[in-house]
Amino acid sequence: MRSDAAAPTSPPLLAVIQMLLSGQGLDDVRAVTVHAAQLVSRYSTLSLYERQAPDGFELTQRSGEQLGPGAQAVEDLLCSRAVVLGRSVSTLDMFVLAQERLAIAEHIRYGRLCLVRPLVAYGERVGLLCFHYADRIALDEAEFDDVRRLTEYAAVAISIAQTRTELRNFAYSDALTGLANRRWLEAEFSRLHGTEASVLLIDFDGLKPVNDTLGFDRGDALIHAVGVALAANAAPGESVVRYGGDEFVVVLPTAGREAAAQRAEELTAILDGIDLADDLAPLFRGASVGAATATAGEDLWDALRRANTEMLFRKRRRKTDRPQPEPGFHSTREPGPEARATGFPTERY
Repeated sequence: MRSDAAAPTSPPLLAVIQMLLSGQGLDDVRAVTVHAAQLVSRYSTLSLYERQAPDGFELTQRSGEQLGPGAQAVEDLLCSRAVVLGRSVSTLDMFVLAQERLAIAEHIRYGRLCLVRPLVAYGERVGLLCFHYADRIALDEAEFDDVRRLTEYAAVAISIAQTRTELRNFAYSDALTGLANRRWLEAEFSRLHGTEASVLLIDFDGLKPVNDTLGFDRGDALIHAVGVALAANAAPGESVVRYGGDEFVVVLPTAGREAAAQRAEELTAILDGIDLADDLAPLFRGASVGAATATAGEDLWDALRRANTEMLFRKRRRKTDRPQPEPGFHSTREPGPEARATGFPTERY
């Protein structure tokens, strides 16, 4: 039975449903879920876990009191059981292992309840919602039914928001490198319009020989490797975009001319020294990088055109200054570890 300190009857669930389904992004849905749960069942702590891998869940939202070591251990235990059993579990359930019984018994001794509900939408488990109550050891039937329905609605809302995010990422990402694509760049330029910002345009020196000699699949491997290197070396606040073919753009939202010029030199050196597979290394000759800064009110596309002009100038100079390899030249570099391209900030669009 519910104690005298229990929350009053929750508001109509229709209002809660509308709140949940009005969320446009994952952050909105998470925040509304936490708020709606407090209206439906007054918890002391609420933890929201979302599926991040086939067998993994990640804590994405927590509200209320901080959990002590004992309460966190109980939450971990119940979440694991809920995943295995595929149903709600709580501190009222029977536990077989003595260590589990001891942890649960101590939790109940202090008048606490922990309840974990799987979030299932369209036949797939999308997360877990874990309720902690500091002043009672059970919920009455009506309140538990409200919690059950809330978690059903929350599961659908989270699933829809996750799908939106995946579709947005698909629309704004480059399939080969995992970086942002030109569509994302257009949206970013619109967002930055009227502000001072810098852009770098990067163009390979050596993709054509790779395609002609080794085939387009190895050319794709080279593009991917360069994209990985650029993503791994991106500074905080920078965005790396595959503009098309072997051209990449780096957006520096707050960098002035001097900072952009210095960054161009740094990336030139990084790409000149990139570790590649033995068949690619002898044919890749680094990349030429042009930099330009848009002043307040200037179109960033104009700045990108100026960066392209500087890149072409540098490419001609590098070709003139570069010593020709001796006959029989081959690379002695070993393939380096491959970093993972790290995505990009799409939540703005």
